[in-house]
Amino acid sequence: MQMGSELKPPFSIPIHLSSRPPSLLHVEESPTTPDSTATSPDSQNATDSAAASTSLLSTPVLESLPTIARKKNDHHVFLVSSDIHTFVERDLDVSRLNRVHGYLWMAGRPLNARPLHRQKMMGYDIIITEQADLHLLKFSNKLLVKPLPRYILDHQFWREYICGSTDLHKSACGLLLSYIWLICSPVDMRIAHDTGLLPKTLDWKFWKPFVTDVLTHIDANALNQVNQRYHFGELRLGRVNTIYRARFLFTHFIRGYLYGYNRYSIWFERNFSWLLGVFVYLSVILSAMQVATSVPPLDEHPTFQKVEYGFVIFSIVLVVAFLVLVALVCTWIFVYNMFKAILHYRSMRLEREELTRRTKDQGKEP
Repeated sequence: MQMGSELKPPFSIPIHLSSRPPSLLHVEESPTTPDSTATSPDSQNATDSAAASTSLLSTPVLESLPTIARKKNDHHVFLVSSDIHTFVERDLDVSRLNRVHGYLWMAGRPLNARPLHRQKMMGYDIIITEQADLHLLKFSNKLLVKPLPRYILDHQFWREYICGSTDLHKSACGLLLSYIWLICSPVDMRIAHDTGLLPKTLDWKFWKPFVTDVLTHIDANALNQVNQRYHFGELRLGRVNTIYRARFLFTHFIRGYLYGYNRYSIWFERNFSWLLGVFVYLSVILSAMQVATSVPPLDEHPTFQKVEYGFVIFSIVLVVAFLVLVALVCTWIFVYNMFKAILHYRSMRLEREELTRRTKDQGKEP
């Protein structure tokens, strides 16, 4: 595929996954009267606008879009149907991983992702995520996967909303290529259907020639047409968190890349459970030394007595130091979260008050 001045969809086959489902609402027509048929210009304009909006959402692709989305920086809510460009940019955004691209080799190998049946064979559970920057991140026995958006398979949608931006085009090509990695056989297709990764209307008879078509536009080995995030397959979430904490020490040390704790007890279990192992080893060693002091010739060996004395003092100091460290970390995290929560609450309250004032000034408040 030529990445020149004019970007094109990475496939040439027009796709129609399904027809529009019948409406769930049936409105009966009321008898017309002279009063009911007469409409004012304002009401006529409103009717025309609603009809235009309905016609835009009449295709299966646009109907599959979410109702609302949130902007990246301020988390303001907006209707997807009124700003599809912003939604697509947000939906395919992988900029957080691109910020640490030079360190991703520590979180995964620069290889394509394993097929879905292989993931199942290795014991991974598929967890649905709508964030592209969490796509193919794994932790424990779970693999985060973003369902393939229906608009990615629509030729006209690419032309209208994706091909206008090189970065967006590369991100969309990368997401599509990741599914070519994941779905290599009918077994993978069945797993994708069962886990909700693909629409049921997309079957193997369509997918196989579609992949052939896509790979004539995207070089699956050079990967020069896709976002650099997709130069890697699966990434370990724990290591990505570590990379973010080390790379952005003053801003992401607490939360890392993805903050996965909703209770302090879970945080302590995951981060300080290894202390239990340390205390067990210390107890075993101290017990062995205590037994050794009662058995000749160690009971009268001066060097052994000094070593035992030093190790006992070291163990006591180590345990106290760890307890103090845990207390300090717990206090720091609690104060940090409380401080951030208070600041966020105040900023959101002021922002909403300002929005309310602007709405009243514009005369939109009844």
